[in-house]
Amino acid sequence: MVSLRFPFSFSQPSKPSNNKGPSRSFSATAVSCSAAVVAGAGIAAGVAISHSPANPFFQNALNFGLKNIDVYAFGVYADDGDIKKILGEKYGKVSASELKGHKEFNEDLIENDINITVRLQIIYGRLSIRSVRSAFEESVGSRLRKFGGSDNKELLQRFTSQFKDEYKIPRGSIIDLSRESGHVLRTTIDGKEVGSIQSKLLCRALLDLYIGDDPFDPKAKEDIELNLASLLQK
Repeated sequence: MVSLRFPFSFSQPSKPSNNKGPSRSFSATAVSCSAAVVAGAGIAAGVAISHSPANPFFQNALNFGLKNIDVYAFGVYADDGDIKKILGEKYGKVSASELKGHKEFNEDLIENDINITVRLQIIYGRLSIRSVRSAFEESVGSRLRKFGGSDNKELLQRFTSQFKDEYKIPRGSIIDLSRESGHVLRTTIDGKEVGSIQSKLLCRALLDLYIGDDPFDPKAKEDIELNLASLLQK
């Protein structure tokens, strides 16, 4: 497993337990961290600072009257082999800098059956699982409506119901949201699987939050695109 460009990175997401094929290599393609991470959250800093008020976790925190706090850091990981196999022929001869901000390349990343994990690491120690569930209801719900219309309430409920009140997410907790083969979205909290849903629409909605046309953190998206593109040149 390779960490690209960054002197520090999150630990790599675990491989799917049901994977019967060759071992996979996940590369850390970008990390977006808040300043509090650098100060002493016990994980490493990436290259982008995320204080975006568009982020639903920040909106949720602000709704409770909390100002200027760091809620979570996120990293995006992709399977090296999938990137090269699925996108190599089309983009292998295009430089990484040319693919940065390339709309068609970005669309192919989201649409194709490429193993990608979004890892969230909780920074704010008083964040409740209910807040996470509420944030996803709003953010993923808006993307489901964007791509699939209004008749997706059941799919959204299946996803958000995975975040049960019994789960605790103290500071340092890790939530992995992994698109696996067959467009299966697998969710784990601190390494424990809490659910998996086969839905291309749901996978697209989730990834669009981070690398879509209107991402939470545009600067982090640029870093993610550049580093995903660099995998094709290796």
